[in-house]
Amino acid sequence: MKRWLHLLGQAMLLIISWGLIFEIGLRLQQYFGPLYDLDMASVSLNWLSDVVNHTPGSGKRLLDGRSIFGDLDGFTFKTSYDDNGVRIINDKELLAGCRNPVSVLFLGDSFMEGYDDQNTLPYHVAKYFKNELNTCIKTFNAGSGSYSPAIYVPQARKLLPLLRPDYIVVDVDETDLFNDFVQYRELMVRDERGQNIAVKSSPIFREYTIGLMKAREHRLYLMRLVAKLWHLNVHMSILFKKNRAREAFGNLAYLQDHSPNLEQKYSEALSVFRQNLQELGEVLKDFTKDGNRVLFIYHPHLEHLRPDAAGRLGTNLVSSSVQRTALANDELFFNATEILKQRFGSHPEQYYWKRDMHFNFQGLEEYSRAVAAYMAAAMIKPNNSR
Repeated sequence: MKRWLHLLGQAMLLIISWGLIFEIGLRLQQYFGPLYDLDMASVSLNWLSDVVNHTPGSGKRLLDGRSIFGDLDGFTFKTSYDDNGVRIINDKELLAGCRNPVSVLFLGDSFMEGYDDQNTLPYHVAKYFKNELNTCIKTFNAGSGSYSPAIYVPQARKLLPLLRPDYIVVDVDETDLFNDFVQYRELMVRDERGQNIAVKSSPIFREYTIGLMKAREHRLYLMRLVAKLWHLNVHMSILFKKNRAREAFGNLAYLQDHSPNLEQKYSEALSVFRQNLQELGEVLKDFTKDGNRVLFIYHPHLEHLRPDAAGRLGTNLVSSSVQRTALANDELFFNATEILKQRFGSHPEQYYWKRDMHFNFQGLEEYSRAVAAYMAAAMIKPNNSR
């Protein structure tokens, strides 16, 4: 009996000792790093919105993951946003010597949001106009990750009377069909006239945030680690899997779906998406009174530029829907696919992050310059705004 008690005591001492070592290690990595954030000090419900679902947050960001970002893994930058979700940047150099710059509101998702101040589509566009055309542009970048037409509608209703831009550019991405139908369809709020006036915050986003807030309540960092890993990798994974619509649209299945009658197969989703696009087009034109002041832009994913094993390229369900809506409202539309196919050449993957759908810095600049050139030709004529 004494032997067993002795062994039990040694085992307990060993467990406590290793637990203490891990606790100290976790606190040190938090203090000097963190390599894995266990304070989660910035986590709050403030990013959730019952008007535009969620808002971008100011603060420090980094490109995390060498398998995606290569040599830029760990690249750190800061972002700032005003109370309306518009990016705050240092554009003094772009506006130096300008008397009457034209203003442009940019709406979009993460492709529009971009990275640091100098690596965003609006910045590249303004830089192009100033350097190449001697024309000044004041940009309002309202892009935010996972935004889509469902959100652009109430966002535009809010921002247009506040900012009163001269022109509006909307970047519609391949993911927007998924977001409108799966993420936001049941969260949209319509008034008595049937107009989209808000997209409520997502219950799953709230669950995600509250789980992290509960994890940080533990005094021991070892317990925080266990709670956070469980929440992110087990609990949230189960919640996502319960969403059958998400599974059906998982990994942008429609982008590489070459089965016959795609329009019929995705008819319900396309109906929701196109209704949101139409309402957005109407809201923007009601404000500008001129369709030539509204530009919808579309960029290709790698699947549109590099054929699969069967030699097939990505589908055009999204781009054709955007083009159809823009033309119906006498608004401008620019599809950058063909131009970027030429510029990216035989190795288009070199212009995207590895294992990620987004453009890398070089790809983003090429896309932005293509957009700027179209804007100069069809939308904003070079003038004496300097």
